[in-house]
Amino acid sequence: MKYMDVIRKRRSIRKFKPDPVPGEVLDDILESARLAPSGRNRQPWVFGVVTDKEEIRALSAAAGNQTWIATAPLVIAVCAELGGDLKDVPENDFGLKVYKNWYTPELIRYLQEFPDQRSVTLLFSSGQIRVPAEHICLTAASYGLGSCWIGNLDIHKTSNILGLPDNYCCFFLIPVGYPDMEPPEIEKKHLAEITFNNRYGG
Repeated sequence: MKYMDVIRKRRSIRKFKPDPVPGEVLDDILESARLAPSGRNRQPWVFGVVTDKEEIRALSAAAGNQTWIATAPLVIAVCAELGGDLKDVPENDFGLKVYKNWYTPELIRYLQEFPDQRSVTLLFSSGQIRVPAEHICLTAASYGLGSCWIGNLDIHKTSNILGLPDNYCCFFLIPVGYPDMEPPEIEKKHLAEITFNNRYGG
C-alpha cells in the first residue's frame, strides 16, 4: 500500500473483531514507534502492550468508561518518562528557552514557582510522544488494522493499572485490531482552505 493511501485510509475505529494481531505485525507497529524522532534524541517513551482482557477492561474504565475499548484484542499504552522539576532546569537549557519563546517568561516563572511541580512536569511531558503514537496508527492501517487514539483518560489511574514507576506516566491509549465496523465517510477541508503562501491573507 502506498504511503498516501495509508494516510487516506486511516480512520478512528471503535469496534473490533476478536482476532488477535499477528506477532510480526505487532513487531512492525512497535518498530515504527521506536524509530520516531524526538527532540535532542531523548526518546522519552515506553510502550505498554496490553492483551489481558481484564486489564483492558480496567483501562477502558479509566478512560471515561469507554466500554468499546474492551472489544479490542490489543491496547498499546503510550507512556513517557517525566522530566525533572521545571524549577530545577538551568536558565541556559535549550528546552526552557523554547518554552519561553512559545509562552512568556512570566508564565514560565509562575510555573517554576508553582508548589505542585509534578503537575507542571505532566504539562510538558506529552508533546514528543504524539509522534510515535501517530506512527502506531498509520502502521496499523497499512496492515488493514484499525485503531483509535485516546487522550480522554485518567492518566493517574491508567499509570497505576500499568504498574508504571513514579517517573513515568501513561498519556494515551491506542486500541488496535481488525475493524468490526464500517467507518463513516468524513469530509476534510480543501487544501486551499488550510494553506497560504509566504504571508497569511497575502
